[in-house]
Amino acid sequence: MALTMLVSSQWGHALRVLAAIGAVILAALLLDLQGAARDRLLLPLVAFLTSLSVILLSRINGVLAAKQILWVVVGAAVLVSTYYLVERASHLKNWKYLAGTAAVVLMLVTVLWGVERNGARLWLSLFERVSFQPSEIAKLLMVIFLAGYIAEKGPLLRVSRRGTSGFSLLQGRYLAPMALMVVLCLALFVGQRDLGTAVLFFGLFVALVYLATGSAVHVVVSATLFCGGAYVASWHFPHVARRVEAWVHTWQTYNSAGYQPAQGLFALAEGGLGGMGLGVMPVTGQNLPEASTDLIFAVLGQDLGLAGAVGTLLVYALFIWAGSRIALRARESFEGLLAAGLTAMFALQTVIIVGGVLKLIPLTGLPLPFISYGGTSMLMNFVAVALLLAISRNSAT
Repeated sequence: MALTMLVSSQWGHALRVLAAIGAVILAALLLDLQGAARDRLLLPLVAFLTSLSVILLSRINGVLAAKQILWVVVGAAVLVSTYYLVERASHLKNWKYLAGTAAVVLMLVTVLWGVERNGARLWLSLFERVSFQPSEIAKLLMVIFLAGYIAEKGPLLRVSRRGTSGFSLLQGRYLAPMALMVVLCLALFVGQRDLGTAVLFFGLFVALVYLATGSAVHVVVSATLFCGGAYVASWHFPHVARRVEAWVHTWQTYNSAGYQPAQGLFALAEGGLGGMGLGVMPVTGQNLPEASTDLIFAVLGQDLGLAGAVGTLLVYALFIWAGSRIALRARESFEGLLAAGLTAMFALQTVIIVGGVLKLIPLTGLPLPFISYGGTSMLMNFVAVALLLAISRNSAT
């Protein structure tokens, strides 16, 4: 009986993985029907990451794994639709102000009427049946806004520098509206208690401004202001203070705020070099809180060890390299900035969540791209990949 259950469980895992991989492969075949050249590396990497997600979630919670497969299938369909609908990604720059406004409205609505879960107000509920995470949509919209605005004002931002400061009044004049939008977004993210997305969005802003101006002064000034703001927030917002306390005093607060990051470190330590094997150690909400989302990288390290964790990070590195190559080959400044912004979004998100699990920075609630459980994040990831593929197609034609 036990052997039968084991075999059926293994077949169930295999079928789930095949379903995830099959959805991405089918999407790739449908894209090839158009006949246009495009990047050939992104989709295989996405197939690997989504299949790994299904494997990890299968041993955490079979229901979540089944739902994740559904989101992968829907995401693959969204990818194909977006790829064909966006004839030229450069047309999106005409919608930059609408995208920025929509992002702010989404976040404001979430602050006012969002559903609070685990101390953060990140969700909107429709008809009490369907819920989604607006911040996942908002960050993609803000990348479009930032890329469009910087592409439009690029020549004005790259004015000759005065003196040794690397900054001019003309630069400040055109940076100010974008900076105000960024400050507003950061305030709304803090209002939602979505610290991870706030850090991610700030990083995107700094990266794109640096690409536009080539000035390290903007990076230093922005980082200084952000660190100052984060310090003030840690004193005035209890949820920020709790995250910082759990990071700095993990072991002293093990029975309270430090429990989650400590359990993540224990899971990584148990994995060792080669891992304990898939499904050997049961995962529950008690021994690894938020295992399917915040601590999915800890689950990966426990199952596959240091070797598997490093291998997965290498897959992300390949993904980021492919996205950067698309950005460099883009024919138009907007498409290049958009590709760079989308790639930076994936890179920063990976660094923030992995850094949090490794206790290099405070742990945040960001999902690990294509691996953490989440419908909204999975769909937006596929939309971002579709835009990258559309840009690579336009560069090759």
